[in-house]
Amino acid sequence: MNDKRRRSTLISSVSSLGLCSVGGYRIFTNNIDDMSIQVAYIFFITGLICFVASVVELYRNPRT
Repeated sequence: MNDKRRRSTLISSVSSLGLCSVGGYRIFTNNIDDMSIQVAYIFFITGLICFVASVVELYRNPRT
């Protein structure tokens, strides 16, 4: 995997983890009143799926 692709995958995994944590923060603490609970669940689930996909892409062996 070339360096540019690896860097973009790292950036996407960090941003997905941030999205997941914002949704999880709203779900578990109920401190962000401006965000509805449905949006929080969407953020949490989408961020978790994207984070797992990014980690799998980082550690997958390149086919030669």
